[in-house]
Amino acid sequence: MGGKMDYPTFQDEIKKLAEESFRENGEYALSWYTSHKNNVTKKGLTIKEKGRGIGITVYLDQYYQNYLRGESLSEICIDLLSLYRENRLPDIHTSELADYGKMKGTLRTRLVGREQNAAFLEIGPYKMHPIGAEVVYAELARNRNGTCGMRVTHELLEQWGAPEQEVFEVARENSQKEEGVKFVSLQSLINETLVEAMGEMPGLEMPGLEMPEDEPVDKDGMYVLTNRFRSNGAAVLLYPGVLEEVHEKMGGDYYILPSSVHEVMILSKETKFPPEELRGMVRSINREQVLPEERLGNDVYEFQGKTGTLQKCKIAEKERER
Repeated sequence: MGGKMDYPTFQDEIKKLAEESFRENGEYALSWYTSHKNNVTKKGLTIKEKGRGIGITVYLDQYYQNYLRGESLSEICIDLLSLYRENRLPDIHTSELADYGKMKGTLRTRLVGREQNAAFLEIGPYKMHPIGAEVVYAELARNRNGTCGMRVTHELLEQWGAPEQEVFEVARENSQKEEGVKFVSLQSLINETLVEAMGEMPGLEMPGLEMPEDEPVDKDGMYVLTNRFRSNGAAVLLYPGVLEEVHEKMGGDYYILPSSVHEVMILSKETKFPPEELRGMVRSINREQVLPEERLGNDVYEFQGKTGTLQKCKIAEKERER
């Protein structure tokens, strides 16, 4: 890896070359933007086309890894231009962003982590939840690569002049309507992913909980609760009645493992795995498999149908110190 630039130098060089490359394809402004995201603060390169209200922000971490593996800076600049064109947002100007009537339909609710996340939470309104914190986003575009949106900040809320409680309620209602709820066994989800990889997209338009009728609940099995896009799907925990529906499906009380902001895992409380072992599983997966910006939490939770409460599992102190 001798002779390779460090990451800060790579960022500076890419910005210089990208400005030259983009200039040949139109008029663009490139600038650095520091973003407070779930659990992390990241520096991204914002690309904005002249005459358009907003641009997109690209984080260069993966491009740096490509560079270390041998991809040239010019090739990376070509990739950046392609990425911009593929994810070019609708032409939304600042005046439209400040119009609550126009933005109301874009609102979505998100459940994010609250551990080591104070800076991200403070930039906008949020509500505490047993597993994390609820925040509101404005979804500006969705395509095969995912969604593009922005956090609803205190400043934006003030411009709208809308009651905070109303904004949260609208976001939840929009999310439940547009993104739905998906509840399947882990094995079924793996099978579905394999099918998608082969290009056979299954229909995911059914409202409500989706689980094949011939798939009985296994008390030792693991289930996935998410939305139909499997993106920011942990937010389904915020929808009215969902925890109770899962209780009915599971045939009793259950554990919730916050595997990421995209989904949570569900296990019956009759499982052979004790809470301390499940917590160890969650923490191990977070360390080894989940990006910091996608982590939801490190503990295990339980839903009790009799009281209708969701709470953190109590774990013996000797286990907690492990």
